[in-house]
Amino acid sequence: MTRIMTITSAVPAAGKTQLAINLALEQVRRGRQSAIFYARESASPITALLDIQAPVTLLRREDDARERGLLRSGYQGVDILSCGTPLHEWPLIQAELRAGCIRDMDVQEGYDDFLIDTSGMDPRSQLACCRASEAVTLVMTPEPGSQAGAFALIRVLQLNGYTGSLSLLINKVRYPADSKEIYENFSQLVLDHLGLTVPLLGCVPADEAVANAQLARQACTALYPDAPVTAGLFALVDALDEGRAEFFPGPQTLADLWQTLITLIQQPVTLPGGVLLEDDSVVASSAIVNQVATPAHDEPGTTELLKFSGTLSGLAATQGRLRHTMGLLRADLDAFMAATGDATLAPATPDNEALRRQRMTLLLARLLDEITIVDTPQPLRLQVSETRLSNEDPSWLLAGRYLKYSFTIAAPVLTEGAHALLRAEETLSVSSGSGDETIYELIDAQRHHYLSVIDDPLNGVRIQVWLKVATGPELKMLPLPQQLPAG
Repeated sequence: MTRIMTITSAVPAAGKTQLAINLALEQVRRGRQSAIFYARESASPITALLDIQAPVTLLRREDDARERGLLRSGYQGVDILSCGTPLHEWPLIQAELRAGCIRDMDVQEGYDDFLIDTSGMDPRSQLACCRASEAVTLVMTPEPGSQAGAFALIRVLQLNGYTGSLSLLINKVRYPADSKEIYENFSQLVLDHLGLTVPLLGCVPADEAVANAQLARQACTALYPDAPVTAGLFALVDALDEGRAEFFPGPQTLADLWQTLITLIQQPVTLPGGVLLEDDSVVASSAIVNQVATPAHDEPGTTELLKFSGTLSGLAATQGRLRHTMGLLRADLDAFMAATGDATLAPATPDNEALRRQRMTLLLARLLDEITIVDTPQPLRLQVSETRLSNEDPSWLLAGRYLKYSFTIAAPVLTEGAHALLRAEETLSVSSGSGDETIYELIDAQRHHYLSVIDDPLNGVRIQVWLKVATGPELKMLPLPQQLPAG
């Protein structure tokens, strides 16, 4: 009997393909026959990530189009399979060609584990693979968009009658303490709104070993057996072995799997409200997320407050408009609440907490000033969100509510002035990230405010500031440099 498992996510770049490669490779190391099926139309197919043996294209007849055939490759004992015909077209091709492809997918004695990587699949095929699998591993990252998408995907699977084993995998976790909070908040959301309990399969840390192995076109568990990410991946295989489903009312062989997929792909996909998934949806699982709204959190979670894309001078102009607009909004809301008898909020007093907060924001302002003093204004993105932390990790912020400001600046590297400004802070820590990243981190002594700056030559400069909210949520604009670049 073959254990069929689909590795999926609701957003791209969650790490599905790397997970499939390394999980299958560890299964082979443990003496099992393992294979991966992937969509050749994926933006980063397995064959582009690994230095594999020359692929063999299996054709059914002499006049078969080469791109329609089955592609079989191998990597350190793992069979890697794909078909030139995308899954959603399988019901439309000639029965003889389809039967031959199905026949050549299997090996003589069958596989012990067959993993399906849904990267690049259209939504209908992605859902069909999930519904036909004994087990679905839903990959989620700490990003809010990934979590919203995961909820939407679970909701659609529930509406369309998925009966297998669904588990959650949190990938690319930067701070281990965060994974517990992410899972607790997400699982409570799923339980409250969908009535489902989704177990946690495990968490995999963010690790530069993955990117380094990808540059070498090898699996990270093969090149870096002692890396933290490798330990996390091995623990996942242990969890999968412990949780093997005893019974699943679906396909148990690959021949049954393909026939089931053909049937499921042709069935309508129901979305919330009785809406059907359109056949002309874009080839990305985000098409599902875009059509499924996630519920508002009953308990405080992460709420996006503001997004901006432009230049620093444009942000300054936006700040001026916001100051006026937010003032009107605050006055209106005060009037609304006064009508219900609620008391108005008292103004904040300039105590020590306010001074510590002001120091952090002034440091950010000086950083922005240093980074953007160039001839051409640098484009930047800003996202402001309110979020809650519930962990008590002594190396991180205290539990509570925070305003998080995330800047992404298209500057190639930090200026020397910015480096000097950061190193002047006595409590600053400096570390190396993936590739050539340099990471600066600063937490105030009371663990109420936090600043991180990532200097990445490939992706620009990324800055995050977490500022503790002592009372109710209140959007406060950060002070910006007075001397702005021309333009």
